[in-house]
Amino acid sequence: SRKAMVQLPRARRLLRPLTSRAALLSRISPRLALLLPLLLASKLAVHLAARGKRAGGSTVSSAERQQLIAELRAEVSAPLPHAIGGETLDADTYQRFLQVHGWSLPKAAAMLSKDIEWRKRVRPRALRPRHMPAACSQRGWVVLMRHQGSGNLTEDEPSPPEAAAAHSGRPAYLPTLRIGHYFGRGKGGGGRSLHPPHTKPPLAHWVYTRHGMPVTYVNVRAWHPERFTSRDECTRFCAYHMEHYIRRMPVRRGRRVQRACILISLSGFKASMVPHVCECIQVLRRHYPGRLGVACLYNTPSYWYPFWRIFCGLFDEEIMSKVHFLPASVADVAGAMAWVDKQQLHAFL
Repeated sequence: SRKAMVQLPRARRLLRPLTSRAALLSRISPRLALLLPLLLASKLAVHLAARGKRAGGSTVSSAERQQLIAELRAEVSAPLPHAIGGETLDADTYQRFLQVHGWSLPKAAAMLSKDIEWRKRVRPRALRPRHMPAACSQRGWVVLMRHQGSGNLTEDEPSPPEAAAAHSGRPAYLPTLRIGHYFGRGKGGGGRSLHPPHTKPPLAHWVYTRHGMPVTYVNVRAWHPERFTSRDECTRFCAYHMEHYIRRMPVRRGRRVQRACILISLSGFKASMVPHVCECIQVLRRHYPGRLGVACLYNTPSYWYPFWRIFCGLFDEEIMSKVHFLPASVADVAGAMAWVDKQQLHAFL
């Protein structure tokens, strides 16, 4: 049709940045060449979906939204909690799936149906470290805590800039807890396993942004997904962290916070991580829509941006609006938290 002929040149312009880098990425890692067709198709699909949202998804009234939520609940009934690992699908869940599709009932119903099938198979709320031992033995993804009275953020072993900060009077960083790992050492060197309800040291508290969003810190240099036993382990590990996020979401002003904050230090990023990052993005998009409040990327290496072109093709418009590259002056977790707390962010739907 004439409309399709008009869209074809636009699609070509959209995909040209990725196709021009195909040879470069193939030389960096031959495996990346296998991902290019999927990435090209994903970028085009995300672009067309975003155009559809802008065309008719922003004028839905409050009464119409409630009606659509009720219709989606009638079309896709919530499964019993024990069938999907112990969680319950509430009205906020239906609203999140509708929002990311511009309040399109057919698209939200299709996505939610697939998500429920995935939850029946993976059972993310029931995941424990024993289901992903290789991933949970690493220090790459950690939950920030603050000891009562000290004011200090607590995370994994400090990098040199963070260690220097401790001697300069800024918040110090102490060896601490990481999800799925162990805290404390008994006589035999063991400790208490950190799985739900996620025990933590006495007088310690989870760290939240000023807006009430729970915070997880990803140290890319300490993350080694190539050591995972399977691709499914990466999927389970990402889902495990998302469920931990949800458990930590507090109640503010009578409402439960719906979104989370992730801080990512990109120093040490490797080409071998690309397939695993793509898998994490797909888990976030397909099964936790609307959960991301802000993603802060800092310590960005000079070779990062060709890879960023790849990941952009997987982000939808909603996620893309939450990703921020922090100024070069931000070099540690304290600086990233200070930057986040200055922003006007939405922690609720």
